[in-house]
Amino acid sequence: MNTIGIIAEFNPFHNGHLHLINECKRLTGADKCIVIMSGDFVQRGAPALTDKFTRAKTAISCGADLVLELPVYYATGSAEYFARGAVSILDKLGAVDYLCFGSECGDIDAVSIIAGILSAEPRIYKEALSKELKKGSSFASAREKALLSVLEDESFTKKNPIKLSTTKLKEIISSPNNILAIEYVRALKLFKSKIKPFTIKREGDDYKSEALSQIPSAMAIRNTIFNDISNKKELKKMLKASIPKEALELLLSKETGFVSSNDFSDIMRYKLLQNADKGFEEYVDVTEDISNKIIKNLDEYVDFESFCMKIKSKDITYSRISRILIHILLDIKKDAMNEYAGDSYTGYVRILGQKASAKDLLSEINKKTKLPVLNRLKDAPHKLNTLQMRLFEESLNAGRIYNIVNKQGYKNEYRLKPVIM
Repeated sequence: MNTIGIIAEFNPFHNGHLHLINECKRLTGADKCIVIMSGDFVQRGAPALTDKFTRAKTAISCGADLVLELPVYYATGSAEYFARGAVSILDKLGAVDYLCFGSECGDIDAVSIIAGILSAEPRIYKEALSKELKKGSSFASAREKALLSVLEDESFTKKNPIKLSTTKLKEIISSPNNILAIEYVRALKLFKSKIKPFTIKREGDDYKSEALSQIPSAMAIRNTIFNDISNKKELKKMLKASIPKEALELLLSKETGFVSSNDFSDIMRYKLLQNADKGFEEYVDVTEDISNKIIKNLDEYVDFESFCMKIKSKDITYSRISRILIHILLDIKKDAMNEYAGDSYTGYVRILGQKASAKDLLSEINKKTKLPVLNRLKDAPHKLNTLQMRLFEESLNAGRIYNIVNKQGYKNEYRLKPVIM
């Protein structure tokens, strides 16, 4: 059996995702596809547009054989935590041959060289990075110059014949899918994984594009939905060229509710007020300065999204602030993240959905995996160790908070079975 692994959010699923699954299967000769997918909250620091079970069902209907949940600590983390948490689980499955992903450059050799330098941090890199930071350069600018110092070093070029120009390097390390690609390869190196990285060039519009097209950005689809949320017939006409038929039917079914960051505005304000006296430095990614800025501006809080705009600055992006607020909302704390990372990224196998024909794949995983497999959630206390159980419960809690605002009502996950199609 030849199996690819894909790390995804599918927020929502569109033609670009279908292309990724089909093309990676074709080019690697794979007959099975495992997806590890964010749950109800995603990496940019926001709730998923639709709940994880709807998205799992969509993935299964569009080519995935098995969909697993990425625990919330990794799903809402930085690119590094997101990649390492997901790759750790895929690696420990023991059943994945290729890790497949889209990237703006589509060049696995270039991605691997950069990932190798960032992982090894050779002396030339460290010295150049330190020098640039002392000059007052931003970390991104300092890192770029430090990478160039290594790439232009004669001893490095003798061992690595591939040339990366300044322009190409800038393009690679400033594009979001390339950045994730680099982190995926770094994670594979960190875990000494036998999984082979494989990338295809990302097709379609830029991730910031707000225009609909045959392969649009996920942002364009989300914006279209929120701009015309009440008229699903009109939405269907607008989105039918951008989303596979099966995925569109699930997205616009009467059982599906749409969720936005502002739906959490009241809960978020309560959480901020509750913790303001002690500050927010215990939460992942929060510095003393950011904590003080949140407290200073609390009296002007109106809603989630406008508060992000209020706090963001030249040095602190909207996405980082949004991610920080989600960390506060979900109680995602530094001490716990450090414990999970120190445990080689604590994980478990939680199945959200599968094809009925995936029994042979599940059988292989059960034989080879180093992780406990949860077919039924009630088995968790018996199968998980202390750290795994805590991470599992924190992911369940994130789902409970999501379902407070989900228009489709509360779902007790202990009563829900994996989607089988």
